[in-house]
Amino acid sequence: LIVGMTSSVFAGGYESNALSTSFMYEQAGAMNAYAEVAYGSRSYDVTGTTYAPTGSAVKDQTSTTISVRYDVTDNISIGFTNYNQGNIQLDYSEAGGAGAALLPVVDMSIDARVLMSKYSLSENIGFLAGVKQTVVKDSTADIFRAGGILASSITGGNEIGYVYGAVYTRDDIAMRVELTMETSTDFSLATANASAGAGTTTGSTPDYMNLYFQSGIAEDTLLYGSMRTANWSENQLTVHPHTTPTSSFTDSTTYSLGLGRKFTDNFSGSVNLSGEPKGATASDTPLTITNGYQGVTVGGKYTMDNMTITAGYNYTQVGDVSLSTALGDGEFTDNKITGFGVRVGFKF
Repeated sequence: LIVGMTSSVFAGGYESNALSTSFMYEQAGAMNAYAEVAYGSRSYDVTGTTYAPTGSAVKDQTSTTISVRYDVTDNISIGFTNYNQGNIQLDYSEAGGAGAALLPVVDMSIDARVLMSKYSLSENIGFLAGVKQTVVKDSTADIFRAGGILASSITGGNEIGYVYGAVYTRDDIAMRVELTMETSTDFSLATANASAGAGTTTGSTPDYMNLYFQSGIAEDTLLYGSMRTANWSENQLTVHPHTTPTSSFTDSTTYSLGLGRKFTDNFSGSVNLSGEPKGATASDTPLTITNGYQGVTVGGKYTMDNMTITAGYNYTQVGDVSLSTALGDGEFTDNKITGFGVRVGFKF
């Protein structure tokens, strides 16, 4: 398990968890099926002078992922996964900053449900295709306080996108190279605001490209990594009553590189480095308060009969930002995210 921790509500967008196809490759049991459930938690320590001197402006988060797969034939598999795709969880009200009553409080969560299939054309070459439903939950955005406008209440909705890709495998050296694409989805959500009346909040998720690779490099030793890109600059949020984008997302590319080692027939461990390059350090909105990140994850996996238990711990250092608004100048420096995840898998 890679407990990869990505930033949310930051310059690179609000993605909290990326689509993982790993369950499509896990070994199935006698009934040609596999299932897993994973739980993850993140603790944010995002503070800064002037705006959040005594408490984090980003709230802690938890998520649960459920994935199942059934092998219809030796060449065709059907899978389903439900996971938390994105979060915007901001709250300056208890961060101790000057003018906290005028700073944003946002609660928005976006899930994804993906139904996919995998077809093995040959021993080495396969293809993936699926349908992805993006589900925006009921949300609140209290971001217009400085203008004397009350909070917006956003009614959730869902939209459909698509997933497709190709994979090359070599079982003799545990090699897998997979390229997947996720298409963007647009959403328009009914919004109520006591100050400005009814309106519509618009937004979208970006087009994603994910390249994953793994290969055995020595006996019981695996090298793996990934690169993920998203065109966030073309996918901004416009929260009613704003008529121009509320967000200022920029395109993102995230990387990871890891090493796994099998110590016994039942236990293996891993260490993984991940990161997103830094961009501009200056921000003029309290919605953008970090700038890229670098993280390390350590994990272990224990196998017992038809069950596997995997756990990991992550430490991420987020990049610094200088924030300037009408309330003054502030520095968000030396901030971090810590996370823990556990996954239980069954083959049956």
